[in-house]
Amino acid sequence: MTRPEIDASRVRYRREVTPAHIGSRVSVRFLVDGDDGPRPTDRVGRLLSYEPDGMIVVDRAGTLHVVDPADVIASRLVPANPRLPSEPSASGPDDALHREAARVLLLDASDRVLLIAHLPGDGRRVWTAPGGGLDPGETHEQAAARELREEIGIDPPLGACIWTRTARFAFRGIWLEQSERWFLVRVAESDTPDVEALPLADLATETARWWSLDELLTSDEVLAPKALARHLGALLADGPPEGPVDVGA
Repeated sequence: MTRPEIDASRVRYRREVTPAHIGSRVSVRFLVDGDDGPRPTDRVGRLLSYEPDGMIVVDRAGTLHVVDPADVIASRLVPANPRLPSEPSASGPDDALHREAARVLLLDASDRVLLIAHLPGDGRRVWTAPGGGLDPGETHEQAAARELREEIGIDPPLGACIWTRTARFAFRGIWLEQSERWFLVRVAESDTPDVEALPLADLATETARWWSLDELLTSDEVLAPKALARHLGALLADGPPEGPVDVGA
């Protein structure tokens, strides 16, 4: 996606929000690509994270919104509404924000699985499958298909839901309790995505690679879920389960 030209628009607005305002209630206006060119849109909520590659704002419904600071044309602090509940803070494990998510276990013709390296902060690197949180109004199936288009650039038929997972973790200082549904997708050799050309549109995604089962079983890398190799081995040996299997954290 081509970044919109925003320099000319920015001069008319004030950019007030800085990393010092994490935890505050903010309003952020930024430009996104539309059918008729760049158009402004707004996000209002609590600022949970602010780094050079992404601001994260949570609205009252608990939906996380990621904004590239380079696209911001205006931002300001806004007071809390005394008649409505405040946005969640997600500042600790006991205050984790619940999030529904979908992931895709993408296998190639050689039974290798595609995993993406995420950088959640504190120097950690975690390998997991393509996917992410549901947008408002989406089903898990719709979210899984959208994430494949955005992260991998493909739109294959979606298979059955084979796994479920619930995990509590920190991402850039934001605590999430994420409930995931995993869908199986196989691609033919001729349709195997080139990892060097993947869009990898999500925030804090570092790289991607295809993993064999043997490589996963002997790797010292952090995997999510932790028992991914064991459950992948069972899937390859026995085929898809009759119903979704809980694969743990």
